[in-house]
Amino acid sequence: MEPGQNKPVEVPSRRYGRYLVRSRLGEGGMAEVFRADALDARGEQFPVALKLMRKDVPPEAFADEADLMGLLDHPNLVRLLETGQAFGRPFIAMEFLVGGDLRRLMQAHGTLKRRFPVGIAVYVCIEVLRALSYFHQVRTRSGRPLELVHGDVNPTNIFFSGDGEVKLGDFGVAKARGADIGPQDGITAGKLHYLSPEQTRGEPPLPATDLFAMGIVLHELVVGTHPFLRPEEPDEQAAMAALRAARLSLPDTVDKPLAQVLRRALAPDTATRYRTSGEFAGALFTWALDSGLLPTRQHVQAWLLKTLSYAGL
Repeated sequence: MEPGQNKPVEVPSRRYGRYLVRSRLGEGGMAEVFRADALDARGEQFPVALKLMRKDVPPEAFADEADLMGLLDHPNLVRLLETGQAFGRPFIAMEFLVGGDLRRLMQAHGTLKRRFPVGIAVYVCIEVLRALSYFHQVRTRSGRPLELVHGDVNPTNIFFSGDGEVKLGDFGVAKARGADIGPQDGITAGKLHYLSPEQTRGEPPLPATDLFAMGIVLHELVVGTHPFLRPEEPDEQAAMAALRAARLSLPDTVDKPLAQVLRRALAPDTATRYRTSGEFAGALFTWALDSGLLPTRQHVQAWLLKTLSYAGL
């Protein structure tokens, strides 16, 4: 859970360190997220997203996320501002992204009965894949590979700045095979509808796991539905079985080159999926160039502002 997922709920102002809480944005598995204000070096006020650890969460789990964010530095990742503690609750202060999250924008298109623009959809996925490429290859300051897997790629963790930047956030269940960070082996983390076949079998997540989740997001944006699950899916076990089988049936409305990209991204076997985020992004970039549907950030910004305005967000 990061900034922009839900409409803010006003709360009484309260100061946490140098941050003045203004509204509650939502709650995730480990923390509550608030919109707060802080002062910069010139004394000017600016907004931040303040993530406060829930009282029932082990401190080490929250510390893992804070430590990890301190190592990350990429324009397509939500940026850490500060970590600290106030009133006995650890917090993470992050940049506040006024455009909100992708799930909210998908819902806005549904409310307006408009299909998500396919060019924008591909652009968003390419930008998230840029983030994942860095994430999967990041090293410690001493040069040791962390072998990171995000483990929770889904529309509620993809954010937009006001000028059309796309950023991946929420590293609460990220797993590092090169360090003692993240859930123990055998523990399935992440949102059910975005689990990969290997995750449903309790296998350790791999970079290919994040790529499968990205394929689900791409399918939802381009086709308008989840590739394997339906709203009437009876229960969690049935959903897990459908994800494990990963039987993909694409409508004729998806052109053949983009359908090929989706089939490879959503292959049930990791050996036949894209090997890297760069390979997946390259296939999407080639499709966008060949189709003439590659928007600029200015196009994305205009679409974002129009969608938010029309939907009253």
